[in-house]
Amino acid sequence: MKRNWMIAVLVGGLIVAGVARAEDEKEGKEEKVAVSALPAAVKDTLTKESFGATLPENVDKQTDEGKTIYEADVVIGGKNYEIKIAEDGSLLDKKIDQEDAKKGENKEEKDEKEKK
Repeated sequence: MKRNWMIAVLVGGLIVAGVARAEDEKEGKEEKVAVSALPAAVKDTLTKESFGATLPENVDKQTDEGKTIYEADVVIGGKNYEIKIAEDGSLLDKKIDQEDAKKGENKEEKDEKEKK
């Protein structure tokens, strides 16, 4: 009985590892790139979309469906934005980073509980 359980755990682990690896291959590996080393078109778009906000030191460079994408987190007007830019400098996506927004909400809830 114990042996069957151990085999099931091992097989389950291998399946999870295979799925994770397939996701990495599909999306590609992420690497940090200094803003100073970005292609000019990407840096120009990032600067324009940041509206004069301080740029991060590094951005994430990744491959998504065979295309190179640069992703930066920039604080604009007190909110953290996630900006995605294609290698040719075209803006792919710009939105408030929901993960950070949720963290902020949880922090506010915790602060309120501590006040009571």
